Amino acid sequence: MEEIFKKYLDDQCSPDEVRTLLAYFNYPENEAQLKRLILDYFEAIETDYDETQHQTATDKIFTSIKRKHDAQKGKIIPLYRKNWIRIAAAIILLIGGYFIYNSINGNGTTKPVIAKTDTANHEIGPGGNKAILTLADGSTINLESAVNGTISKQGNTTLLKIVDGQLSYRSSNEKTAQNFHNTVTTPRGGQYQITLSDGSKVWLNAASSIDFPAAFAGNERIVKITGEVYFEVAKNASMPFKVKIAGKGEVEVLGTHFNINAYSDEPAIKTTLLEGSVKVSGLIHDNSRIIKPGEQAQLNANDQFNVNKQANVEQVIAWKHGTFNFENADLEMALRQIARWYDVDIIFEGSVSKKQFNGEMQRDLSLSRVIKLFEKNDVYCRIEGKKLIVIK
Repeated sequence: MEEIFKKYLDDQCSPDEVRTLLAYFNYPENEAQLKRLILDYFEAIETDYDETQHQTATDKIFTSIKRKHDAQKGKIIPLYRKNWIRIAAAIILLIGGYFIYNSINGNGTTKPVIAKTDTANHEIGPGGNKAILTLADGSTINLESAVNGTISKQGNTTLLKIVDGQLSYRSSNEKTAQNFHNTVTTPRGGQYQITLSDGSKVWLNAASSIDFPAAFAGNERIVKITGEVYFEVAKNASMPFKVKIAGKGEVEVLGTHFNINAYSDEPAIKTTLLEGSVKVSGLIHDNSRIIKPGEQAQLNANDQFNVNKQANVEQVIAWKHGTFNFENADLEMALRQIARWYDVDIIFEGSVSKKQFNGEMQRDLSLSRVIKLFEKNDVYCRIEGKKLIVIK
């Protein structure tokens, strides 16, 4: 236990060792030794050591770790505001969990890294539930500040904000509101969930949009999107569901779960299928592909198709579950996702590193903590206003 504790302070713990160290706090027989290790740490790093003050802090830190680390995984819980506690960030990090990030270096080996607690005074926080609803008459509603309950009516369709981050359309007559087109747009640093009038569920990632009728009518259900959107389409064999993608492609389904990534700064439009069956069509050369669950259709700028039959589905929908998944991601790919979620512009001072990454990262971290993770992997950045500058 003492050996692992020392390795933790030196950022040398493996993921299993971190979990082992956390588990030690659950056993009463370890309490005295663990408190002694924490107190020794204070004594070693502070010149104006105050045993009484630090004994009290040690007791609080130990109790908080024991009580909260299982329930609060992935979140840093600030306990104190006193200046001396800042230098104990490595210990306090145990309260809220940890993040293991593996960087693939030149010889193919991996290096586990543990993120430290952020102590910056001016933070750029992560994104959240933000979106603008544009109604058929052109008026707009800020969904972030709108109160829960009925926020508008479009014909016979009622628009409800159920809870923060969720909008629902409920129609009493699917045939009378077909001309009432609405648009939901998320900014950079925003995300939102919508339940359409047919019961289909839609999740919008940052910097994305969906245009749709308040209620569906006719022989088809047609929506238009930009950015990245995840769909769980309600089944209706007599009314196929079609997604039109920024004038470049189209996805047709009956009822299924799939994700579309159609950001303009990505090299291809990617449609990934989780269940059901979809037909993906390119509009320039009128070509199409039918894909199966676990496959991904990639439509490039020249309207050429490539089908990945073993897509990493977990990586594709990680954003929907509150994480970034950087498996086999290069630096530019990783930073494009960071830019959208933290609403910053990426600027490279020198050539772009070819470094690749493996690992997951929570989307609720502050930007300064994200930067520290990159620094552990020899990628150095600085923040200037809304610019994230990658240092040469």
